[in-house]
Amino acid sequence: MSLAANGVDATMVTIRAARQDEFARLAEIELDAFAVWAQACGTSLEPSVAPDHLLQESLDHELLLVAEEGGRLLGFSLGLVVDDDLYLVEIDVERAAQGKGVGRSLMLALLEEGRKRGLTSALLTTDRHVPFNAPFYTKLGFCILEGADTPVFLRKRLQKQIESGLDAERRVGMRLIL
Repeated sequence: MSLAANGVDATMVTIRAARQDEFARLAEIELDAFAVWAQACGTSLEPSVAPDHLLQESLDHELLLVAEEGGRLLGFSLGLVVDDDLYLVEIDVERAAQGKGVGRSLMLALLEEGRKRGLTSALLTTDRHVPFNAPFYTKLGFCILEGADTPVFLRKRLQKQIESGLDAERRVGMRLIL
């Protein structure tokens, strides 16, 4: 499948484990993707990047994946294991490659890794309305969690996001049974 005008070709994109020497590039991708997300969410939060210790934890657990084409990193997914669940912390794709299936490929690879490990479900927090957030995850089989169905750690994560300035009405937790 050809991935459009910028030359990204899905048949040429490789999903692989990240390396520690790529952390700086992952920060660049995250900052680039943040601009699109912030505009879509209508937020004026200052951009930030995942701290190296979080990237390292994900890397150590072999849940930090990158999408690469022709030696260039286009995006990454950052996952963690919490209890018996895969927590999807972050999926970012640089603007030039967005909407081309790169994020979907990263997500599917991370979900497959969770299945291989026998994890119970995949969990994430996201924006309820932005098309490339909750509506996208719903198409992959995720369901929005309400009230007591939301695991405690995910409720705490949502609360921290709201305290940081994100709109409480827009933030949701989601689950996919693996």
